Amino acid sequence: MFDRSNQIIFYLNSCIAFFGVLVVLFTPYVVMGLLFILSALALIYDQFEQNKSAYTIDHLNKALTVHDMGGNKATVRQVQMTRACYAGGTEYWFRNIRAIGSISNIQVNGRDPVAKINTNGSYQVCTGFPTGIRVTDGCDLVLSYQCEGAYIHPEGIFSHVVDSNTRQLSLVVELPKGRAISSARLYCKKNGIEEALIPPVVTGQTRIEADIRNPEVGVEYCLQWKWGEESLIQKVRRFFTA
Repeated sequence: MFDRSNQIIFYLNSCIAFFGVLVVLFTPYVVMGLLFILSALALIYDQFEQNKSAYTIDHLNKALTVHDMGGNKATVRQVQMTRACYAGGTEYWFRNIRAIGSISNIQVNGRDPVAKINTNGSYQVCTGFPTGIRVTDGCDLVLSYQCEGAYIHPEGIFSHVVDSNTRQLSLVVELPKGRAISSARLYCKKNGIEEALIPPVVTGQTRIEADIRNPEVGVEYCLQWKWGEESLIQKVRRFFTA
């Protein structure tokens, strides 16, 4: 019915309710027993309500690959180990899918989503859990999409908004060789306020990585970088090879 941690809470509340029944039946403290029963039932009801659409993500890896030096074409691939906290969970919504440029070819596990909502360029897509699995045991969900014209400026940002309880978040940016990264930083935005975090790891002047343990729900985590302008030769070469 629940995942393991929620099962423990459910059993504890059930024991409290059962204890209340014993107090009502076998002691003169009927009012106290009723309070135990009502309190436990209220907690159980609240647990069911909270877990109807709740999920836990053990690890989420979100990677951006920019394919050309002009920053016109890019791919995002997000892999997350997702567990439903309640056995009744049958679908999962990916939210806050957005980019400065246009987004196309959104897929989940290699297929079109069962539902898609576009609100001013910010997408939400829904997928069902694969058949034949226990949703409380979890499975990998893979979101992928293409971006066009999103990274054409000397400064780029790649971010993720935490929608579900997540134990570890990894952000990776792969840039094309030929335009070296001049600087990179990691920060988060909470209630409109930016907070600097531990600097990301830059490898080979084209790869940026950051790992965040237990990111906060509702907070946006951002990788920001600066890379040099394309040279005239690079622009001409890109024009003739486009």
